[in-house]
Amino acid sequence: MFKKNTWIPILIVLLVVMGCGLFYSKRVANQEPVKIHHPVTGEPVEASKPPPPGQTAESGHWHGDEWHADEHDAHVPAEAQQPPPIKQSAAEDTPDTPQTQPQLPADFVNPTSTSSNPLFADGVPEHLQCPPELIGVYSREIDAETSDGLKRIGIEILEKWNPNRPLTEVYPAFIEAERWYHDNADPQRSGLGWGAGQLDWQCQLALDFPEIGVLAMEDPERSTYVRMVELGEWDPDHNMFELADGSGRTFRTDTDKKYVFTWGAFYRETEDGFESSDGFRHTSGPNNGDPNAEVIEINLDTVTDEELEELGGWNFNINPYTTGHYKLGDK
Repeated sequence: MFKKNTWIPILIVLLVVMGCGLFYSKRVANQEPVKIHHPVTGEPVEASKPPPPGQTAESGHWHGDEWHADEHDAHVPAEAQQPPPIKQSAAEDTPDTPQTQPQLPADFVNPTSTSSNPLFADGVPEHLQCPPELIGVYSREIDAETSDGLKRIGIEILEKWNPNRPLTEVYPAFIEAERWYHDNADPQRSGLGWGAGQLDWQCQLALDFPEIGVLAMEDPERSTYVRMVELGEWDPDHNMFELADGSGRTFRTDTDKKYVFTWGAFYRETEDGFESSDGFRHTSGPNNGDPNAEVIEINLDTVTDEELEELGGWNFNINPYTTGHYKLGDK
């Protein structure tokens, strides 16, 4: 046996070794198991877990504590979504048009932005368009200053934008437009003027038909009456009346003239026919009320039917502008 002074040191060494072993084993137990990384895919593989019963390493694989009975490639994780790009500045959200500018309603369309006038094929200059604030406004609703501004637009159109087309070409289109405007105007606010008195429609007519503006200056009385007849507002025979001499003849007047008819025989009907009675003269005729109007004297005893027709006013059953009886520049 060992002597006392020999085995006591051996016992101390064993106790130290045992204490170190217990400390080390406890530390290792608290650590995660060591994983061996696959050299190709880099996917961690449990080194210490055998396949479950009935499975082999070739038939599946472990993912943590869960066994997957298929190939490893079937569980490739989804590709991470890329984050949205970082905006460099708030200016990227700002449209090119400054938001401080006034914006018209989305459905606003200025009807005078285009025109059938060939000189406006590239568009109507903005300063010749009806101001947006006057769209749908009627002439009786504006002041004199606004009216003068619109007249200046009309004058510039006549002076610089008149293609001088024949009346036979433009007048039918003018009347067609006028009929539409009068049919669609507000009956409580409209009038019998151009475009039923609505300002933007009047501007449109001036842009489309400057030749009619020239006609209105050259032939003012007749052009007004022809337009009213074409619109159905006036009877085409409104200027016709029966002569008072008893002959049964008719005569058409002009509104800018005063007519005086004279005759020296009074005719009365008898059993044998007509009998005349001389001794006094009769005068008759329409008076337009203008003291400066031209006076036309007609002796009904001597005037012929052809002469009466020549001296009389226009027969409004005939449109002189669509038939070519009147051409711009005739007056």
